[in-house]
Order: sequence, then structure tokens, then C-alpha cells
Amino acid sequence: MTLIDDGDLIRGLGFVTLYAAHLEKWIDECIKVIIAHDAKHDNRLYRQPTSKKIDYIQQQLQKIVLIQELKNFPDQLQIIGELLEKRNLIIHSCVYATNVGDIRISGRPGVPESPAKSAEHYELANDLDEAITLLYRVSKFSLPRQFNV
Repeated sequence: MTLIDDGDLIRGLGFVTLYAAHLEKWIDECIKVIIAHDAKHDNRLYRQPTSKKIDYIQQQLQKIVLIQELKNFPDQLQIIGELLEKRNLIIHSCVYATNVGDIRISGRPGVPESPAKSAEHYELANDLDEAITLLYRVSKFSLPRQFNV
């Protein structure tokens, strides 16, 4: 269900946070299927940052000939990584109300301040929701078919 921007910056931030957590769960579910077929796997992978988990999935998929339904999955994982990077920028920045509107200030060096807009939060939440659907489908159907589980 597509979220509609209601102008509430903090509510939008909540959706981003919630959906990103669900997305990370489905990344772990993809790993669970892949790791069962990796004799050299390391269970500490589950404690790694999500970017490392995505790297692991991409590396494992490069080693095999992918079935048709997974051909675009490595590229989709790249986009998912970018979504999570946007999430990091949003949730790890401070928002300040000013007389000219809300502004976002990152603690990262070199990141300029920017307007904080609820529309950006809702758009990201909707993109994360689409990625959740993709990862659900891949973890429950495509990867098991790939590995004949």
C-alpha cells in the first residue's frame, strides 16, 4: 500500500525506520538461503553491517549461472544499498525547525545542510516498501528455485 505524504516529517521518518528494519530482515532471509549452499560460510555474517551482507549476496551470485528471474537481482541489490544509504543519511542527521522551514544537518563531514521535507521521507518509505516486496519474493521463491531447495 502506497503511503501518502501527509506533511508530517516525523511520521514519515518513522515509516522509513520501520520499513528499513523489515528490509534488513529480508536481506537476512536471502542470506539464509544462500549460506546453506556455501561450505565456507561464516555465521558472523549476520552481525555485519547490511552493506557487507549485500556484498556477500552479490559475490555469491557472481559465482553461479543465475536463473532468468534472478538475472536483474544483483543490480536491484545495488539500488537497495543506495536506498539504505539514503536511510542512513536521513535517520542519522539532526532536524532543526527554523523560521524558513525545517533543515537537516548531517554529522558527517562534507555533507551540506539541506531542507528536511516530509515528501522525501514518504518517497523513501515507499521505495523501501517496494524493495521489501522484491526481497520477500526472492528469498521465498527465486533463491530456493535457484538452489533447488
